Amino acid sequence: MGSFSDLIPRLKTGRAVWETRPPAPGDRSADDHLDRWAADVHASGLTVRAVLGYCVGSVFGAGLVERVSAWQEPPMLIVFDPEVPHPALLHRHYLDAVTALAGFMTAAQVEAARREGDVALAEKLAMTELAKVLSDLVVAHGEPALAGIGLAADRSAELLGGFRAFLSYLVSAAELDPSRGWAAATAITSATEHNGLNTLPADRREGAVAREIRFDLPHPELLRDPDVAAAVEGLLTERER
Repeated sequence: MGSFSDLIPRLKTGRAVWETRPPAPGDRSADDHLDRWAADVHASGLTVRAVLGYCVGSVFGAGLVERVSAWQEPPMLIVFDPEVPHPALLHRHYLDAVTALAGFMTAAQVEAARREGDVALAEKLAMTELAKVLSDLVVAHGEPALAGIGLAADRSAELLGGFRAFLSYLVSAAELDPSRGWAAATAITSATEHNGLNTLPADRREGAVAREIRFDLPHPELLRDPDVAAAVEGLLTERER
């Protein structure tokens, strides 16, 4: 999957780039994340010209724009397949994790892991509960699979713990309402039906963002594509005129 490490080198603005990272494992609120990131930016003394967010990171992007706007002119917000976390998204990432482990499991074990994830989603648990169940399932299936290939227990715990931290990050984003920030944002949209604005019915999609630029690309390729980079470059240059 493409990342900002793929996109940023293609830009020619000459501006410094500050990339936030998902937090370390632990229960933290969305405000905790935003306060920490905003404090770092404020302490730097830099003027923020734009905030970019990918997928669920677009939720935090809207919150960060709001924080930054407390001490400077509001920066531009550019979001890539912006999406508010929901149970099906947690389940989708769970299936991605199972797929990543599938090479170390039997077909029956993979099928069991997928079935148990489906059952968890069908139970309509609250986001926090669902994240815990899915994280526990990844550990339950992942530990023996990784042990079977000789991976050390501490390394296995680190890898599987990363999934738990990631779901915790997604759940914390669900605490925020990005609608006001997104209404002033430019969205760059892929052609993948189950990502971003593509998941919204037409009546909700209209007006969800100020401007939408669509690309006939799969979601994982958005940040890798040179045409997307050119579009972002154009938006940044337009803002600086």
